[in-house]
Amino acid sequence: MKNWVQSTNIAKIFSPILLLGTITATAQAQSAQGPLFSPNVNLQVQRISGVCPPTVGLWWIILPYEGGAEHTVVADIRAFADNTQLVASDNQQFVEFVSPLRSNYASCVGQASSQEYIFYNVEFKNKKAYFRVDLRNINAPGRLIIDKTVAGFRPYVRWAIAD
Repeated sequence: MKNWVQSTNIAKIFSPILLLGTITATAQAQSAQGPLFSPNVNLQVQRISGVCPPTVGLWWIILPYEGGAEHTVVADIRAFADNTQLVASDNQQFVEFVSPLRSNYASCVGQASSQEYIFYNVEFKNKKAYFRVDLRNINAPGRLIIDKTVAGFRPYVRWAIAD
């Protein structure tokens, strides 16, 4: 049991670093034809006013296990913002990141969400984008945000769900 706890702690440290390295290396290796790999989930932006990006891409990885799954999500905010900050909170079922929009999207007012991915949304307002992971409305007894940080200038969240 002690070895498992130590392995888990080591994985918590190195997982964001490995993902950050992969995303950063991929971003640097982009050619004129586009990225080596693209986000596997795209949320459509519903524009209310202003100039908005058409979609918000997410890299979403699911690692299932008996009785649940661990999820890792990275929001591709680099298409419309240059940096992001984690909004401080002790809530283990909700996390928010804020990113100042680039000047060409500063007028955007809208939202990106999906019925299929109800726990992820991006809101555009006040010259900022707010990326949120919200587990509070998921109907499962065990749901928890394990890790949240900024990796490669992008929001990074690991969360788990169990029956």
